[in-house]
Amino acid sequence: MNNILESIKETWGKLSRPMQVGVGVFVLGVFLSLVLLGIFSRTEYQVLFSGLGPEDAGAVVSALQERGTPYRLTDGGTAVWVPEEEVFETRIALATSGVPTGGVVGFEIFNTTRLGETEADRQLRYQWALQGELTRTIRQIQEIADARVHIVLPKRSLFVQESQDATASVLLQLKPGAQLTSGQVRAIANLVATSVEGLIPENVTIVDSRGTVLNSPSIMDLGSQVADRFEMQWRYEQQLENSVVAMLERLYGYGNVVARVNAVLDFAHFEQYNETFSPINRGEGLVRSTQSFEETYTGTSTGAGGVPGVDSNVPGYVFLEQGGGTTEWERREDTTNYELNRTETWTTTLPGQVTNLAVSVWINGDLTPVQLASVEESVARATGLTLDRGDSIYVASVPFEESPFGSELPVIEVAAGIPIYWVIALGVLLLIALLLVVLRRRKPEQGEIPVAASLDITVDDDELPERELTPEERERLNMRKQIEKMAEEKPEEVALLMRTWLVDD
Repeated sequence: MNNILESIKETWGKLSRPMQVGVGVFVLGVFLSLVLLGIFSRTEYQVLFSGLGPEDAGAVVSALQERGTPYRLTDGGTAVWVPEEEVFETRIALATSGVPTGGVVGFEIFNTTRLGETEADRQLRYQWALQGELTRTIRQIQEIADARVHIVLPKRSLFVQESQDATASVLLQLKPGAQLTSGQVRAIANLVATSVEGLIPENVTIVDSRGTVLNSPSIMDLGSQVADRFEMQWRYEQQLENSVVAMLERLYGYGNVVARVNAVLDFAHFEQYNETFSPINRGEGLVRSTQSFEETYTGTSTGAGGVPGVDSNVPGYVFLEQGGGTTEWERREDTTNYELNRTETWTTTLPGQVTNLAVSVWINGDLTPVQLASVEESVARATGLTLDRGDSIYVASVPFEESPFGSELPVIEVAAGIPIYWVIALGVLLLIALLLVVLRRRKPEQGEIPVAASLDITVDDDELPERELTPEERERLNMRKQIEKMAEEKPEEVALLMRTWLVDD
């Protein structure tokens, strides 16, 4: 090693200054090219699968080794990375072969046939596969990190009274910070229920990893109602705020208006039925039915009479009074039935009716009372604000606080995806330009005598610049060589000649 270093130092010492500069620039250029090539051409890795269990990670690694695909393991072996250009192809290839399985087995369990399998064994495998397929489906929900599904299929009975309903339970592991809505919980229950024969959503129990029951009917109904009411109120307030801000910003500029709305909504559902009967005025009304009865009689009277007593009052014993006369009588009855004047009224009040509204508006600047009154009137009309109902409005103008970061700087767009070949070519061009500048500065001008030729010193031919010499330079070089040869052969005579020249000067 020492010999090699000494040889390098000796060779470096024999080089002229321009050669040393050129070699240094060349080595520096090669080094920078290699650095740029290593930076821009290094293989970028991307996540192939993450959150894998030990079994799935082992299956994925085995499949990648068989394919000869380079890979990296991170996060304690739960994430597998492959080169960026091979991510999609590898993922599709592994998915085709059924890797990873997610720790569950689906209907691919029936790809193989087992000899001697009984109907009970086949039913057990079907239940196992159904649980695995439901687990994979539930895992597709964005907020869910992992899931487990357990299904209980009762034995079929010939008697209806002895038959039992199917049941299922679902264990969910949510992602950090994620939370399922009541609609998503109902969707999971309906998904499991419709996938299993004889299963209804009420028989599906959904629990998270903390042991909280998510699909309790009372909790779900109450929670969904409260959430829906809050969301309705929030959306109504946001709509009014955006409407007010958009209207006033057209006048006072973007960012110079702030509006807040507080709305009180009545979510009570009210239905009322009224039936009113009004009397008939002066015989007026709608005639329902009319009945007339008229009776007349004309005849001769026998003069019936008698003395008081049993003989005259017992039936069959009529005592006819002697004498008689003519008898006439007439009777008339009219009956008119009128339809009852009845009024039926149905009153239904839908939920979500506005009972109170409060609006506050702040405007940047210093507005006059007349302008504030105009803004107040405009906002009241735009929001449907009613003072008789108890609604209120407040409008004020105050100077807004300036942003501490000052004006926003213009965004400089950087072109993405620059090919590496352009970067390398640009680096090489810069190195060539730098090398040409250095050599041009070191190159002697035409007619200028090199320093080594103008001095009376010994210089090896190897140290001369490797370029074609002019005739004048070649003649001077030959003369210098003759002088050097004479100085070596006759040093005393040359020294005497030099002293003579100095005395003459």
